[in-house]
Amino acid sequence: MKNDFEEKMADIMIGEAVTALLDEDVPISWAVLADRLRAAIEHETDEDRVRARLRAIEEVRREMHIRAGEKTGVASADGLSSQKLH
Repeated sequence: MKNDFEEKMADIMIGEAVTALLDEDVPISWAVLADRLRAAIEHETDEDRVRARLRAIEEVRREMHIRAGEKTGVASADGLSSQKLH
């Protein structure tokens, strides 16, 4: 049950970050999304939302590795991809 809650919260955090980036008309990439999630943690006071953001960052980083591996055949060394999402 807890994992479902944490997974849903992580999805919400990703959605909030993407929405904010779209509202600001910022080009969205995996790296920008991860940076936005990381920066939001600094201002977060709710412990559940902090954990959700950390989980969201891990999900984004995992996706970055997968996408980088699909493009080049291997994941990038630093885990960051400039591949644009929007």
